[in-house]
Amino acid sequence: MDEFSISVLELLLFPEHFNNIVDECRMNTTRHIVGDILKNLLHDGLVSPLILNDNGGFVRSIGYDSDNMEAFYYQITAKGIDALSAHNQEN
Repeated sequence: MDEFSISVLELLLFPEHFNNIVDECRMNTTRHIVGDILKNLLHDGLVSPLILNDNGGFVRSIGYDSDNMEAFYYQITAKGIDALSAHNQEN
């Protein structure tokens, strides 16, 4: 896993809005790069897309709109935590 993916995964212990991920990423990046990284992480099952319900809580979205990544929040999955942990043990 590359350093960009790791830097995004590290931000997602709690649900994070797309804009916050872009702003808080420790790597120098752009919205397009973060979007591409998230799409790959979502595809690999390392991250889940979330939406806010009427009560202000987060629920997992069945899918996401790859053209409107800002409409969702994102959180690392158990598989993502395992991948991040394995990466940290290697380094």
